[in-house]
Amino acid sequence: MFVDKINLTLLSGSGGSGSISFSSKSSKTSPNGASGGNGGSIILKTRKDLFDFSHIYSKSIFKAENGGDASKNLQSGKNAGDLVIEVPLGTSIFDDEGLISVLLHENEELLLLEGGKGGAGNKDLKSKRNPNPGIAEQGQRRFKKEVRLDLSLITDIAILGLPNSGKSTLIKKITNSNAKTDSYPFTTISPNLGVLESLNSKYTICDLPGLIKGAATGVGLGKSILKHLMNTKVLIFLLDPSNTELNIDEQIKLLEDEIFTYEKKLRQLPVLKVINKSDLSNNPNGMINISALEGLGIDKLLEKIDELNISSLKALNKSYLRTDLNKNEFTIENTTQNYWEVFGHEVDRITNLIGNEIDVFNEISYRFENSDISAELKLLGVNNGSTIKLGKFEFIYE
Repeated sequence: MFVDKINLTLLSGSGGSGSISFSSKSSKTSPNGASGGNGGSIILKTRKDLFDFSHIYSKSIFKAENGGDASKNLQSGKNAGDLVIEVPLGTSIFDDEGLISVLLHENEELLLLEGGKGGAGNKDLKSKRNPNPGIAEQGQRRFKKEVRLDLSLITDIAILGLPNSGKSTLIKKITNSNAKTDSYPFTTISPNLGVLESLNSKYTICDLPGLIKGAATGVGLGKSILKHLMNTKVLIFLLDPSNTELNIDEQIKLLEDEIFTYEKKLRQLPVLKVINKSDLSNNPNGMINISALEGLGIDKLLEKIDELNISSLKALNKSYLRTDLNKNEFTIENTTQNYWEVFGHEVDRITNLIGNEIDVFNEISYRFENSDISAELKLLGVNNGSTIKLGKFEFIYE
């Protein structure tokens, strides 16, 4: 089964907690509590010999391992390994805000979800303000993300035509494809891939399911077919003179209307117009005439393909990465005039402390005063005497 679209739930690993300990236990001085290990990140990596998502189709949830907790006396927690999900070239990644990235190159990596940072032990929290802290950080909580992966095949040539025009027969004839062929419309319901080895080069070719009127707006397989044109370099229109509903010119117009309505930039790609079933055609207009079934005219078609110098051509798609992918966010809600509640990972960074109550409060106050949250509250017009809630902590703003 060809799988070119999949939804995934991703969970990075939580960071391990830091520890609280002292070399001098009686006086609680010389802190030597170690830090926790970092949680595993989730990384997408392209692999050239993958052509769809069938290898991950049965697993919709991916969860990285947590970092290890620290022990006393400078024994740090273990970092968790990253979770790498392999995907085919041509994968686009989306979340609820839109496109995240487009991966087009071999062994390309995308850090999609960072693992939680390990919490600092009291040795690493030592400062001039507090030379013997009785506190440690809990590990940063795991991050969660819902994503959709969508594939546009990386090919040199895409064969298009109406249903039953002979596309699968042609690709089977000229490549090493195992495309299934039959005499029924819509035999092909997913792309067939093959490799054509000519005297001059090697080309990857796909034949796509038959296009029908309205494909660009989603009729039939519609957009799920047309999206695979974004990463190809040459289009072959395979035309069928035995079609009793549309003549050759009408077939060309239908294909052009649907393809260019879907994406105007596809007009930039070279198009070879090929009439199949040449024994049924008396077409004099200079198009390439072949019989895919009998193998007639195939040499002429291959010559035309070589003349295009495909290795010098470029596909339309470009690599892309959204710049705000792993930004550290927070949100502020002013539920009543003098009550402000703050949510998000920045809140966790400020408040994820354990240990001596006074030390915890003093450290949270210090971190808050030096954070973007404090600056944003001032811009929003917070008043002295207002209540600020950060996670489970509340205090009066002054």
